[in-house]
Amino acid sequence: MSVLAQIIAYIISPLATMLAVWVAYLSLLTRYQPQLLIYYQPNPDIPSLIDLVVENIGSGNAIEVAFSEPLPIACFGIEKPNGDGAEIPKKGFPAVSPGQRYVFNGGQYAGLESKVGDGLEVRASYKFRNPIGFLRTKKVTFVLGVDHLQKMPTRTSANQAIVDALKGPNKTTVQEIRDELHALNRQLTMLGKKR
Repeated sequence: MSVLAQIIAYIISPLATMLAVWVAYLSLLTRYQPQLLIYYQPNPDIPSLIDLVVENIGSGNAIEVAFSEPLPIACFGIEKPNGDGAEIPKKGFPAVSPGQRYVFNGGQYAGLESKVGDGLEVRASYKFRNPIGFLRTKKVTFVLGVDHLQKMPTRTSANQAIVDALKGPNKTTVQEIRDELHALNRQLTMLGKKR
């Protein structure tokens, strides 16, 4: 056997095998690893409300989720803060499963802006099991802010518009249709009784 063949057999081949094993482990690790997101978003149903969302978009369980700062919620006030609001405590959640999403009523712009200012830096820490089964801890930093929501248009979703139209005091086409259907039902009931 030549010297070059021995070098390949004894040095490069094991290194290539180790590299392949490492890449396989990393791909398995990403399959087992949770990925938390924490952010504020406009409420899809009520125009002036902002929701706080905590979700796991990864494929592993996040265990013992804790935060470095309490997360502000229920902070109301459109032009100026109205009250102190509430908080999700630092101890967080016992677990957040893959695909699980917690949505909290964060409040309104001025109320939240008074709590988070230019950005509230929050470190989330959680544990997860790696592919081998060992418990690992991960820390992720988020900056929560509402400045990007200041000029958001206030729209009502189609679902909420229908609910408001059915309940509201203003006479709308939907309410007129409902009233006509009620009248038609009464007339058909009376005709049925006459026969």
